[in-house]
Amino acid sequence: MLLDQLDAFDIFRPKMDFIKDRLHAIATVGPDISPVFPYLNAELGGWDYDPGNHVLMLKLTDGKWITLHPHEIAMRGLKDIAEAHALAAWIQGQINEVYERRESITPRYLSQARLKVMAILKNLPLTNCRACSYATCMAYAVALREGEISPRDCPPLGEEKFAEKRQKLMAYLESYGWRALDE
Repeated sequence: MLLDQLDAFDIFRPKMDFIKDRLHAIATVGPDISPVFPYLNAELGGWDYDPGNHVLMLKLTDGKWITLHPHEIAMRGLKDIAEAHALAAWIQGQINEVYERRESITPRYLSQARLKVMAILKNLPLTNCRACSYATCMAYAVALREGEISPRDCPPLGEEKFAEKRQKLMAYLESYGWRALDE
């Protein structure tokens, strides 16, 4: 077990935006948890991973984020204290479970945040048909980069005439370990 307990756990409202109904939390931890970061990045689809500075950011649904540092876990976008405790318990469990299985996991040192919107856009049908519910293919490309949707949400991309673009898009996304937030 890498992380048996959180040393301190502070839950608070952001100082610069005190009227918001969301909470933030910071947990400090004794052991250096950074050795598990490349494995968590692979398993949980990390949004941004900086191996040089030992920082891993996980983007979750509903505007929630977890940022992992060697001796600190920061969470933002929490709706209440119960959710803060539940999310802290979840990430602690993930850290330990992934650490135990690390020998069977291929670590990932790339990050989804480095995906380029224009590279995604050039591999879309560029029809601006709105079948995906976005006004333009550019807006769709941004949402795709953020993990808010998946390539299957673009009906024209599934057509045979766009098979080459679909293959190139999938190869590009997969090269950064892209995954949708709900997957």
